[in-house]
Amino acid sequence: DEWLSDGFRDALQKGEHALRSLLTEEVPKRVYSFEMLTPSFCKLLLDELDNYERSGLPVTRPNSMNNYGLILNQIGMKPMLDEMQRKCLLPLSKMLFPAEGSAFDSHHSFMVKYRQDEDLGLDMHHDDSDVTL
Repeated sequence: DEWLSDGFRDALQKGEHALRSLLTEEVPKRVYSFEMLTPSFCKLLLDELDNYERSGLPVTRPNSMNNYGLILNQIGMKPMLDEMQRKCLLPLSKMLFPAEGSAFDSHHSFMVKYRQDEDLGLDMHHDDSDVTL
């Protein structure tokens, strides 16, 4: 739990009203923005991804739209993400999307990188998912 932001961790313990109060910025069509992870955890995660990229170990890109990114499940992070999904995302998903998000059966967890000399962004597309974080 030390990698969760204080506000998100507290809201998970307090329940739905507290979770809703975190959703400070809504983008049209049920897209929400909130602080979930600590900056120190984000730095550790990005450092780990950079280290894996430099390791020379095999890399499978997450989709056909990105040339720079990693599938987190394939580099040993699946147990951590399974727990995050169960403990952190499922309560939020049930609240926001009761029909689509009331149960999870899997996740395709990945990170992509955008830089001036690499992939610049992502064109409009449709995800094949019920809930996307």
